[in-house]
Amino acid sequence: MLTARACALAVLRRALGSGLFVSELLDREFRGARMRPDDRGLATELVFGCLRMRGTLDRAIEQSAGRPMGRISRELRDILRLGMYQLLYLGRIPAYAAVDESVKLALRHGRKGAEKFVNAVLRNAPKEVGQVRMPDRAVDPAAHIAAARSHPEWLVRRWADRMGEAEAEALCLAGNEAPPLTARVNTVRATRESLLAALAAEGVRAVPNPGHPLAVDIEELPRPIPELAAFRNGLFWIQDVAAMRVADLVGARRGERIADLCAGPGGKAAALAASAGDGAELFCVELNPAKAEMVRGNAARLGLRSIRCVVGDAREAGRIPGLAPADRALVDAPCSNTGVLRRRPEARWRLRPEDIPRLAAAQGALLAAAADVVKPGGVLVYGTCSIEPDENERVVAAFLLAHPAYLLDEELRMLPRTGGCDGGYAARMVKRNL
Repeated sequence: MLTARACALAVLRRALGSGLFVSELLDREFRGARMRPDDRGLATELVFGCLRMRGTLDRAIEQSAGRPMGRISRELRDILRLGMYQLLYLGRIPAYAAVDESVKLALRHGRKGAEKFVNAVLRNAPKEVGQVRMPDRAVDPAAHIAAARSHPEWLVRRWADRMGEAEAEALCLAGNEAPPLTARVNTVRATRESLLAALAAEGVRAVPNPGHPLAVDIEELPRPIPELAAFRNGLFWIQDVAAMRVADLVGARRGERIADLCAGPGGKAAALAASAGDGAELFCVELNPAKAEMVRGNAARLGLRSIRCVVGDAREAGRIPGLAPADRALVDAPCSNTGVLRRRPEARWRLRPEDIPRLAAAQGALLAAAADVVKPGGVLVYGTCSIEPDENERVVAAFLLAHPAYLLDEELRMLPRTGGCDGGYAARMVKRNL
């Protein structure tokens, strides 16, 4: 039987180099593994917690070990992070258990004598987070925020330069909280009230989310979501309020042809189809075959027959048969993920400053490819889950300069907030009849 800590270690070792979201890595570990539900929950908490608080954990480890992380063998770093996270952030786990289980992992995965080093470091650990030494806030506020709030220093400085230190710290705090589990009602099959009743009948505690009329926050689950009858019967899908608002900006209507570029895994496509009463023609394009299959599977479960998905490159949108002319198009572009770091904590450690201009160039190419897909009088919506102007306003400004047929109609800017929705950006542009 796979233990929670062994599962978490396997995921953490692949988290920064695989290119997959850690949620996907966890799903792969869980698939076919014999694990109790509480062990799956602990593994998830350990993975997300270690990645969110990695910066602070590394400082605590260096302080306890008396050496920089670079001088600690690679195979022991994640074992130490797992142990330190339990000691500093999971008070429900006794300290002796956190240390002993980490020593067992070192015996299994480390070199000879590794278990003694792990035991010594964790037994010498700070007793609480407040005892971890941090840079002096008065001397270098950005360095202090980065260390105390566990975000890359270059990213904190970028935010502080643009929005001020208080806002930068608020963004970090939002990035470190566990996100809510929010569902969107499938209005083709249910109302928010009938969904809440169906969930309650299955022992699910759920409440309306005030941020969107079709959003429901799931607060307590008796079993995994895929096992719920309400889920299997297609009454809802999981989607954050920020993503719902981006889909709303498209304004899907019955009888229209709508192009959804970069459509996987299909949440926004479902929102567009349901908003049109499943009476639009929704043409989805997704480069990744596995994600394209997810779009189709999601549509089938929800009973949304208007969704069609093909595997293709959205940068070649004009060459995809049947895509044009579209009344509306959505470009949900790959991005830095700086608006969703609480959901994708690995992204903060993968991202480098030079990635942002590279991403912006790719985003501009996707938007340009979509320009000819939309017919005159139609709507083009560009969205990201980034909060960086280089990926958002500046990409749109460059597009509008190069495509005078388009006019900016509306922009949506969302900053992540503790207790709020994800961050992101969307711009709605209208194509004129020239």
